[in-house]
Amino acid sequence: MMPHRSYRKVSPEVRDAAVAQVTALTGKLRSESEACRVVAEQIGVHTNSVRNWVRAAEGPSLERMDAGALRRKVQLLQQQLAAAAEMNRVLADTLNETRRRR
Repeated sequence: MMPHRSYRKVSPEVRDAAVAQVTALTGKLRSESEACRVVAEQIGVHTNSVRNWVRAAEGPSLERMDAGALRRKVQLLQQQLAAAAEMNRVLADTLNETRRRR
């Protein structure tokens, strides 16, 4: 007979705090995995639980997105890039016009 696994409820606030702590520690430690391990030990949960919370907070990664979702993401990024390029053009034109008036 398999041993019974017990799961304790972890509040959304604790999960959010754990994700924030992993994010803060990732740059200071060797890896995100090590940061997850440290945080998991502090709050008394399995490392994979913390890792899953971090992944969920990040949203879907490119590796897990299907082709249609990737196309939509590329289209959105292209639209954002075009908007940023237009904004840069307008700002440059405004700056040049201001310099000409002097």
